[in-house]
Amino acid sequence: MISNQSISQMSAKTGHLQISHFNELRELLEEDFVDLIHMYMKDSELRVQEMQNALTEQNNRLGYEAAHTLKGASSNLGATHLTELCYQLQEACRDNQIEHQQVLIEAITTENQAVNAEIMTLISQ
Repeated sequence: MISNQSISQMSAKTGHLQISHFNELRELLEEDFVDLIHMYMKDSELRVQEMQNALTEQNNRLGYEAAHTLKGASSNLGATHLTELCYQLQEACRDNQIEHQQVLIEAITTENQAVNAEIMTLISQ
């Protein structure tokens, strides 16, 4: 298993996760941690797809729900930038403005991929 110091050094280089949150969750869940992380990654991809569908369909409710769900899960992992981006989309959808959010959804997609890549690096060692 990788040490907390090594994880902190890796996180400093990539910066997509607050390692303290990640480690707290790891300690809390112990042997269930990896399964939960895999569920998060799978679900995050589904939520991003829902956001893209919401944009295509101009469906503010779907966009809000997807952004809200991913925001909460990402916050628990310490993915602060992804959390903030999801919050911005959530609020835009609350204001019925999804039609103007293509760039934001693209940023969420990119950040989600980066978060998931960092997670894979952290759990594969």
